Amino acid sequence: MMIDKIEEIENPSFLKELSISDLKELAEKIRFFLIENISKTGGHLASNLGVIEITIALHKVFDSPNDKILFDVGHQAYTHKILTGRAKDFKTLRQIDGLSGYPSRKESIHDIFESGHSSNTLSAMAGMLLSQKESEKDNRIISVIGDASIANGMAFEALMNMGGTKNIAPIIILNDNQMAISKSVGSLEKALSKLRLSRKFDKFKGSIYKITPKVLMPSFHKLKRGVKAAIQRDNIFEDLGFDYYGPYDGNDIEIVIKTLERVKVQNKPLIVHFQTKKGKGYYFAENDETGEYHGVSPFDIETGNSFNSSIISWSEVISRSLIEICKEDPFHVITPAMVFGSKLDQFKVQFPSLLHDCGIAEEHAATMASGMALSNTKVFLTMYSTFAQRAYDQILNDICRPNLNVVIGIDRAGVVGDDGQTHQGIFDLSMFNGMPNTTICMPSNAYDAYNLLRAGFKNKGPFIIRYPRGSAIYDVLNTNKYDIAKKYRTVIQGSKGYVISYGPDVNRIKKLILEHNLDVSLIEAIYIKPIDEEFLKEIASPSCNILIYEQVVKSGSLAESIACFMMENNLRYRNFVSMNIKNMIFEHGSIKDVLERNGLGDDDILRKIEEMICD
Repeated sequence: MMIDKIEEIENPSFLKELSISDLKELAEKIRFFLIENISKTGGHLASNLGVIEITIALHKVFDSPNDKILFDVGHQAYTHKILTGRAKDFKTLRQIDGLSGYPSRKESIHDIFESGHSSNTLSAMAGMLLSQKESEKDNRIISVIGDASIANGMAFEALMNMGGTKNIAPIIILNDNQMAISKSVGSLEKALSKLRLSRKFDKFKGSIYKITPKVLMPSFHKLKRGVKAAIQRDNIFEDLGFDYYGPYDGNDIEIVIKTLERVKVQNKPLIVHFQTKKGKGYYFAENDETGEYHGVSPFDIETGNSFNSSIISWSEVISRSLIEICKEDPFHVITPAMVFGSKLDQFKVQFPSLLHDCGIAEEHAATMASGMALSNTKVFLTMYSTFAQRAYDQILNDICRPNLNVVIGIDRAGVVGDDGQTHQGIFDLSMFNGMPNTTICMPSNAYDAYNLLRAGFKNKGPFIIRYPRGSAIYDVLNTNKYDIAKKYRTVIQGSKGYVISYGPDVNRIKKLILEHNLDVSLIEAIYIKPIDEEFLKEIASPSCNILIYEQVVKSGSLAESIACFMMENNLRYRNFVSMNIKNMIFEHGSIKDVLERNGLGDDDILRKIEEMICD
């Protein structure tokens, strides 16, 4: 029975009774539903529009949650959420206490694995397969992974492991839209291109496939394999131990269902290659080659324009500064699949030979940067805070241990808000603070960002610049010029205590202090590491009040560094208050809502200052 309203869907069981024409109609309803809702809340648009037919077919052919469906990356799971009864909650997508933008085990029994980062579901799948009890052997485990995600080293480690393991039968759905956020890169993308057959053969294969009776499918598959062998010669997946099916049109729901029905009964490692159109059904997303519609803020459906299009992000502040510096003194930039995300598209236009997109491969990117530094080449390595965690060993051992001059841009540092648990940039300071030879800083304005970048290239070791998700003003020439050579800067002079912070939070706290006429000094820690030991010695006294505010976990924070220094040097103070994150996981929601929910909002700052100076 066809559902009249998408919001009425409670579970996927109704799909079993629907005809192909019904399913096609459902796909278009879901497509319209997603465009309409994401235009209001923001979220991952293009990736979800392309995978609708595959997701419907998976839930029709398989029996979730007995059959486990994993999504890599989880931002393509919106249709899965709809089919498992959460359409009614889409108006709360990525909002505080609302629907997560990624699979969430607390939301549904159908969300098996929380895949906020790329390329890890195949490893999870291997563990699940090897843990299956005898009574569960008939239940299948399926992973839907993108063409860019499967190129990651961790995904290949899992492929090699599963392809060589006996008595397990993973079903891997390769959702190939030739895009990560922007165009996919690397030699695997070239290998996939060889697997994408000519349009004539692909069309012929699809037509024959639709009319071939199920009983003759094995024979047709052998014939097709023979024809492909003459065209493809090599198949990397078959070399790794998988039986390869495809490529097929992943937006033709009839073909997808027939393919899944066939592979469902196979008892061997399988990779099914579907080609899909990222952004399918929405003109602007379909024709986007830069990644602008991968993840969007609220937008106008008719024009495709974001309602926040006039805002300049901190990523763009850094990118514009890099362009200006590179004009005078060229350097290389390395990014792991974040050309658009880190706003490096204009840098790429102006300096195409100096920008290196190495795909979703943070570990490789870090050691590649060390190789450049060892060759006396200036290099800027940029990655999101949450993704930098994946390259811990390479940054520690290949960059920091040998004290190499690599300037590392940590984008999305601090609370990121609506992307939620797996994307919060609150752990990087703890990570970098424990590494040797590191200098860590965070600018509060564009002028400082520009000059800190210049200072980084002149530094003798690893130089880490953190910058948040959010907006900024890029006006380098007219911004008040401060001395960045000093570790700490006095922004407001007061008499009853010191508030120490860094980055754009300084501007926020400055406004609060002035609006409420609080008699405290505001100190900006331009350099988070090393700390300003001389300043701390100067202010220490039995009457000294200190409050430190930062959007990072407490372990490895600036507050912890300062507290340890004062204790080790027997420096006394009256009150020492730290406002940071006490080893907890932050949920999704706007940055403002998340901060307020966790005791780091404006009212919390005011209350802590007043308590400190009145105690």
